[in-house]
Amino acid sequence: MRKIKGQAKIEQPRVAARRLKGQAAMEYLFTYGWALLILVAVIIAILATGVFNPSYFVSEECSIQPDIACTGFQLYKNGGTNLNIRIENRLGYRIYLDEVEFLKNDEVIATENVGAEIEQGGNEELHVGFGSDYDPNVGSIERMKLRLTYYTCAREVNPDCDQNADFEHVVTGRLSAQVEQG
Repeated sequence: MRKIKGQAKIEQPRVAARRLKGQAAMEYLFTYGWALLILVAVIIAILATGVFNPSYFVSEECSIQPDIACTGFQLYKNGGTNLNIRIENRLGYRIYLDEVEFLKNDEVIATENVGAEIEQGGNEELHVGFGSDYDPNVGSIERMKLRLTYYTCAREVNPDCDQNADFEHVVTGRLSAQVEQG
């Protein structure tokens, strides 16, 4: 008769020793099976909360430059795709906001001809309608670039706020927004 080692080391015939090895295996499975079952349940609960949804990690933002800011924006679908955005002048002088272009993959998808003077500390509300070529899904995170063309109207440089190339500035920014149902 062979010597049995380990937990099943009992002076029994071979058949009984095999049965005891099976019992040890079953005890192992039950002990660690419960732990694995709890681990799977915790993972399912975490996934169900939406923590691993990409939109959970991406924040909405709109940034142009520190002195020209977008202080509010909303991208929504109501028939077509629309954007409400507020541009604020934080420069130390008034500006003439000529136009704002919106680019996706370096292609212009909309142009808003503003044509408005914005006083220092003032803002301008823009309501932009995108064409039928731009049709994002509701709930998706959309990223685009903004290109603003404005003219300096500082008293020392351009007191009459002339719109000529000497006083023209072009700045770019970015916009990340979740598309809402309008």
